[in-house]
Amino acid sequence: MNTLELLLRLAKIREDQAMANARRATGQVNQAQGFQRQVLDYAKDYENQIMEGAKTGTSVAFIQDANAFREKLLLSSAEISNQIKGLSVNSEQALKVAMQAKLRSQGLGKLVAKAHLEARKKLARAELAQLEDGYMARFNRNSGTENAY
Repeated sequence: MNTLELLLRLAKIREDQAMANARRATGQVNQAQGFQRQVLDYAKDYENQIMEGAKTGTSVAFIQDANAFREKLLLSSAEISNQIKGLSVNSEQALKVAMQAKLRSQGLGKLVAKAHLEARKKLARAELAQLEDGYMARFNRNSGTENAY
């Protein structure tokens, strides 16, 4: 195994690691977004309870408590939005690194393929030259030996 092949292996390992990091970062974004949707759904449920309670004549204390908790849920959702922004930036950066690693790997792969092709061509030329030399030796087998005795 030559140096280019070793570099290609190393590049493939780095590409795999970068892709795993990108998938992990994207997963974190998706997980945070899912959690935020859940929090917003809870806030919406509390809002519906408040509206229903207002219609049925539920105590003001319950409505105030439910509204206070709904407000906390909305505040949490806003904080999660900030976290999502940061995670999204990290995810984009990880994807960028992964793409660069993939491009490096592809470039080295092309160099290795080119080197293998050149080696095969060189071997084919050497075999052809050897075949031609053997043919010429058989063709001219008797030349120059008739007066040797």
